[in-house]
Amino acid sequence: MQAINTSTLLLGGRRLEFPASVELRLDNSVGEGTQTLELVELFRVLPKKRIVALARWQGSLVVAKLFFARGRWEQHLQREIQGVNALDSAGIKTAELLGSGTLVDGRCGFLLLRYIEDGESLGQNWGRAATQERVTLLQRVVSLIADCHERGLLQNDIHLDNFLLKDGTVYLLDAGDLERYPHNPDGVDGVNSLRNLALFLAQFPVSNDSLAAGLYEYYRQQRPSADLSEDIAVFAALLRKKRALRLKLVLKKLYRETSANAYRRDWNHYIVYERSLESAQLQDFLRAPDAYIERGKIIKAGRSATVAIVEIDAKQYVLKRYNIKSLWHRIRRQFRPSRAWVCWRNAHMLEMLGVTTAKPLLMMEWRFGSLRREAYFLCEYLPGEDALHLLKKEPINSPAWSRALNQFKALFATMRDYSIVHGDMKATNFLVTEKGLAVLDLDGMYQEFDTGHFAKARAKDLQRFAKNWEDEPAQAQMVQTMLTQLQEESDYFTKGS
Repeated sequence: MQAINTSTLLLGGRRLEFPASVELRLDNSVGEGTQTLELVELFRVLPKKRIVALARWQGSLVVAKLFFARGRWEQHLQREIQGVNALDSAGIKTAELLGSGTLVDGRCGFLLLRYIEDGESLGQNWGRAATQERVTLLQRVVSLIADCHERGLLQNDIHLDNFLLKDGTVYLLDAGDLERYPHNPDGVDGVNSLRNLALFLAQFPVSNDSLAAGLYEYYRQQRPSADLSEDIAVFAALLRKKRALRLKLVLKKLYRETSANAYRRDWNHYIVYERSLESAQLQDFLRAPDAYIERGKIIKAGRSATVAIVEIDAKQYVLKRYNIKSLWHRIRRQFRPSRAWVCWRNAHMLEMLGVTTAKPLLMMEWRFGSLRREAYFLCEYLPGEDALHLLKKEPINSPAWSRALNQFKALFATMRDYSIVHGDMKATNFLVTEKGLAVLDLDGMYQEFDTGHFAKARAKDLQRFAKNWEDEPAQAQMVQTMLTQLQEESDYFTKGS
């Protein structure tokens, strides 16, 4: 087993190899000298800052957090210890602190937490829970958040994986970003409480916002002395604002290395791809993507873009190559992001909002230094039929038409709420799939935050959408009725803005 130290942790980044062992000294231990901690499985890594791992200590499984940011690790360690102690003192369920100290080289701090076996994160549980189970689950978590606020504790890093569920009990994890309000007898004030609750709910897809009113009222019931507004529209507008801010923050991270995505940049390439794709054949694909297009099934062979179904590791994907048509086209493309770059961003944005699209898996630009050449966008293959051809063969009073119109209305409402312009609303750019109505052709999509400009661009989008059925009077009337309802309806998000 490899023995590692602080230097290994700083240099290893995401390439740390486990199992491994570290020698450590516990605080407040008398006569015990050094102890060995066996790191079994890496849970999370922030390069050059900290790791979280499953470990074996004194014959039991524990969760080990190691802090090694130069010049700041002591501060980070103490903040985490204080946070765990604050949760414990307030009676909030969290992992028990078993010990803390430093590695023997004195340049890395650690703490050990009791491992909650068979626990499952909220993020994991949410993916497979039925609708009613989700309501109950969210009520439990909202109740825990309210308890924290009532006791003057606010978790600033309130993402889904910081809530652990076991046997109906919800545990709050990761106390390093816990903010305390010790001098406020009524707990966290109303403004910061609602911002925190909105930040939590903003991590769920837009479709979950139908539960927001009930969850907000449930939160108010947990804190009757907090004097919170009864107006759900105010909270709804705050929820939308927090989701927009979260979108902005997350989308900035898409073009660098993260826990989810691998990244490579050199003189000839700029590549970002989902880590789950990693394989020897993927590396072969990165060296020669055009060979995969030639062996694949060509869907579109245009001057500006080539689209093909390709196979990597015995699985089918859709690959778009954005071509350079001429010298002048090459010159113009140097001064703006490639269309693959734009697709990568927009596909992730739609995923975060809960809008169905082909899952983005890879973005690659051939480069000469900083000068862009051809670009590639790889996404999942979604079987289905485009909305234009499907609906033209369906009777206008069929369930297919009713379902599609409801899906389009929900989609257009989300686009309105988050200032999204598609740019090419041909019905063939919408695919009817088992996952729902999928949005395709994302390289012209953008967010327009100027109110006047957005109104004009949105009107143009909807006019282009209506044009799909201009030769079919009965179908055109149904589409226009749906668009009119969309224009007239004002849900609680719009009222609160």
